[in-house]
Amino acid sequence: MVVIVRPHQLPDGRSALFLIPQSVHAALSGDLASHWGNGDFASLVHPEVVWPAIFHHDDGWIPVDKAPPVDPDTRRPVSFLDSPAADSHAIWTRSIEGAARISPFAQYLIAEHFMMLREHSHSADSEAGRTFLAKYEELTEGYRDRWESLHPLCSEAEVKLAVGQLRFFDWFSLWLCLADRTEPHTLEVPPDDAPLRITPCEDGVMWTDPWPWTVDDMHVCVGGWLVPDRDYEDTDDVLREMTDWRRLHWRLIPKP
Repeated sequence: MVVIVRPHQLPDGRSALFLIPQSVHAALSGDLASHWGNGDFASLVHPEVVWPAIFHHDDGWIPVDKAPPVDPDTRRPVSFLDSPAADSHAIWTRSIEGAARISPFAQYLIAEHFMMLREHSHSADSEAGRTFLAKYEELTEGYRDRWESLHPLCSEAEVKLAVGQLRFFDWFSLWLCLADRTEPHTLEVPPDDAPLRITPCEDGVMWTDPWPWTVDDMHVCVGGWLVPDRDYEDTDDVLREMTDWRRLHWRLIPKP
């Protein structure tokens, strides 16, 4: 529920788990959004709001990022991918409410993002799913109304693009974090779903074609705890192993 759980192979052949906090993954999504908008790729809509919304969209996880729960069946730290709907809703709500310090438009974008996640999940028709969606279908209109009372020139196309940009950078970051990527992959970039081809090379270098940033290259990283891949009794058992903080680095460069 709390972290990205990434399998990791140690040099001696033992298996380990790399636990990446959700808030750290979100910071990576914000880093990837920096300097965006080269060539045919659209720059961030209202970057003074959309960039911090991307960076902070998972801040609701911060209180629990530090104490990963253990799945009683697998006896491993619980991945966010297996988060029960009700737990996710409480965390998402903290993210949405916390974004008020940025802007009501940030609240709108983050709420729309989480609503889309729920609408496309298996629990969309559950009682918890329906309750969450009904609540934020109403609240999002208020967020947008407050934003547009200050920024009346925010068009429907801009709003749609801003939501798409948050979701794109969230997925780009997750794609990097969830596994050791060795095969080329194409990401679809809004607003026109333009293809962005990422080709992993050695030492964390990734060729990128076409080049979407306004700088010559992009060096990004995430941090997380490396823990043994073993049975855990409870959260305290995991916490005792969370002493080895490591970083993953990537250097994105234009394809030669």
